Amino acid sequence: MKSAYAGCWILFSLLTLGLQSQVINESYNKKKNLFQLPPENDIVVTPTSVQINVKVIYNAKPDGYLITYTQSYIGRNIQEVEQKTNQKMDSLAGNVKKLGIKETDVIIDVLSLDPIFDFMKNDSIEPLGYKVTQNITFNIRSISMMRELTTICLSFAIRDLVNAQPYVKNSKPIYDSISMRTIELLNMKKKLCSDAGFSFAKGNPTISKYKEVLYPSERYLTALVKNASLFKHHLSQNSTISLERQVDVENYYDLNLKDADFVFNANLTGPVVQFYSCFNYGFIRTDTEEEMRKKIKEELEQKQNKTFYILDKNGNLKKVEM
Repeated sequence: MKSAYAGCWILFSLLTLGLQSQVINESYNKKKNLFQLPPENDIVVTPTSVQINVKVIYNAKPDGYLITYTQSYIGRNIQEVEQKTNQKMDSLAGNVKKLGIKETDVIIDVLSLDPIFDFMKNDSIEPLGYKVTQNITFNIRSISMMRELTTICLSFAIRDLVNAQPYVKNSKPIYDSISMRTIELLNMKKKLCSDAGFSFAKGNPTISKYKEVLYPSERYLTALVKNASLFKHHLSQNSTISLERQVDVENYYDLNLKDADFVFNANLTGPVVQFYSCFNYGFIRTDTEEEMRKKIKEELEQKQNKTFYILDKNGNLKKVEM
């Protein structure tokens, strides 16, 4: 009986872990869906109007990256803090030169300079020292330089990476390429509508455009993964160490490329800057003079062809002449 109970408990535990994983995955997928492209149909045609949407994505390889680290340290006085900063940064700038990073590509931004007091001594309000916190930003050409740069920073006790932000120097050629391809795709879809019988001869067009630029850091989604299976360790079975593992996963998510009409540089590997454009074209057709005359004539003919009857006092139907 005891073994059966234990078996049920194990089964219940595994089912609970599985359900937790499903809930986590569902929550993650909901968050991920926030980045989906708008779900409009790309072509909608009625007898008097047409709506065409063109979606284009441009995956741009960054021209460079701004890599920012932060660091804090303490000096006994302002002079020592300044000396430490100057000596350390001069030495750091000299070491990163071998990576092709110029001195002008290393920027130091002092965030705070805080005095440190000993509150146990009431007879003096002079600070015992100063704590300085600063950001150090490197402008690098390629993300492949990150490994060597990190190694150099670690040798200077610079351990905390704040941000790695890619940038594109000139976006005009990108938008020009997107515009040209958008017009090509729009004309192709308009021709499809014309071949299907819709006339663009006379009417009023409407145009609207939506665009967005997404950086890699904006598309990193965090998911909590729980291992549904237990794992053994080499420690004593009486240990209080939990047998359940939790792993935080940073997942890089791209726009759903299949929803786009065209994707520039779809085969690029690594984080890219994505330029997204959605072009909305509408056309409401107006009737020509010939169509108006034809429409009025049909209405008159329908009116003339109508026959009316009245019921007389004897209960007989009598035709009314129009």
